[in-house]
Amino acid sequence: MSRLSVSEMVWSEVKDCLKNVKLAVIPVGSCEQHGPNTTFVTDTDRANEFCKLLGDRMGDKILIFPPVTYGLSNHHMGFPGTVTLSVKTMIDLLVDIGVAIKKHGIKRILFVNGHGGNRVALDAAIQILKYEHEMASYWSSMGTNLARKALEEKYGIPKNIGHACQVETSQCMYLAPWDVKSELKPGELHEESVYFKNPFIDGNAAWDWKKDVSENGALGDATKADIEMGKMITDIALDYFENLINDVILKV
Repeated sequence: MSRLSVSEMVWSEVKDCLKNVKLAVIPVGSCEQHGPNTTFVTDTDRANEFCKLLGDRMGDKILIFPPVTYGLSNHHMGFPGTVTLSVKTMIDLLVDIGVAIKKHGIKRILFVNGHGGNRVALDAAIQILKYEHEMASYWSSMGTNLARKALEEKYGIPKNIGHACQVETSQCMYLAPWDVKSELKPGELHEESVYFKNPFIDGNAAWDWKKDVSENGALGDATKADIEMGKMITDIALDYFENLINDVILKV
């Protein structure tokens, strides 16, 4: 099937396809450091390229919009080059995108998130879109958490991964190899930090990544990254999204 992507279309083509489109899909990323291993646009490019592959599977059921290229990255501001939105701005941005899309007749929206720090804004945005704008709204990540069990069984991955680590770098190798640096390095972790002791049973804290987590910005060990691991993660996520869209979102 041919994907439908606004980035590859003109307005008349969008108009002609709207009668079949059931769902708007928005990749959501960030502009933040990923240690010495991958570039600042890692989260954006991973989400965007993933959505293209999803579009290849879903055809004219979904219309893919350009990615949100900035996110919530306050915890990475200790590293030069990182840019963050405020929580309010991020929520408003996501809501405004959804409201605009609804005006074109698409009543369902799915945000595909490539950056864990965006979760709080995504949670808020889908609530506002659902209850204030009557738009069926959803979000999901497309990375490590979907494939963690399979990764543990095949690769024996450690607990503390998820950012500029072997897993994210592997998926980046597969989806956006242009973002991966030639010399990969393991994370320089502050292992005695309270961050790694996980004191919250049901709660959270606002951490400072450079001070509390990793001196060089990375978790895990990206020297163990592997393109086949990246393909496995992505295939698991694509199967999950295809089932989610067909069996849940399009039946609501």
